[in-house]
Amino acid sequence: MAAGDLVDAIMSYTKRISYVELFEEVADRNPLKYVFCGRGMELVRLSHPKHGVFFD
Repeated sequence: MAAGDLVDAIMSYTKRISYVELFEEVADRNPLKYVFCGRGMELVRLSHPKHGVFFD
């Protein structure tokens, strides 16, 4: 079995989680939730000073 086939087999068993789910597991809070009212926010754009916009 090639290494790539092994990775594909392992990845099929793992659960993909979103950024919010990962952050909640690590920091025990939702980064996309308003602190005062508890409503959810929507991620609109991610940018980097050097690389520019990479999610819009």
